[in-house]
Amino acid sequence: MHRERQRHPRPERLPRRPIDRLEDLVIWALITLGLLVAVFAVAVTARRYETGLQRVAVETRERTLVQAVLVEPTRQLLVTEDRTRVVQQVPTLAPVRYTAPDGTTHEANALVAGRRPAGASVPVWVDGAGAIVAAPVRPVDAVTVAATEGLGLLILGALALVVTWAVIRDGIIRLNAVRWAREWEQVEPVWSGRST
Repeated sequence: MHRERQRHPRPERLPRRPIDRLEDLVIWALITLGLLVAVFAVAVTARRYETGLQRVAVETRERTLVQAVLVEPTRQLLVTEDRTRVVQQVPTLAPVRYTAPDGTTHEANALVAGRRPAGASVPVWVDGAGAIVAAPVRPVDAVTVAATEGLGLLILGALALVVTWAVIRDGIIRLNAVRWAREWEQVEPVWSGRST
């Protein structure tokens, strides 16, 4: 015997106020913006990393490490804390003589750490013209710069979205409070039995 399935009436959805719909719309918009911020941060990170690796390749190709000889002895400069503990050594500029990759001899000032006697060998990086330059950027530096920028964008974007949501939510709470107070003025006399 086939029993007919009993149908239960479908419960009515609670009426939604326009302010509730607006709140839902704002939440979805902020979630979408959050995803766009994340995608943008990843894209910027990838682009910055690619640019950093190109710089690493160029600087590694254009700069050469050579051994220079100190012309004069160097002093040792120490930074201390409360004259009791050495915090760090500070490199000093010292005159050096070196031979560039093209065979020409140069004299220039180079940063040298610690106390060294005249004639001591110190490594310096030089460019194609034989001028002393900073060491080439390392691949880890490209990673660090890209990750820092990407994370910074992500944090700033998230912070902006959180502040936006807090301001909008505060406005919605205020609007709800005004509406609830108005509705209570109409309902309370009936509910309490004070209506005439």
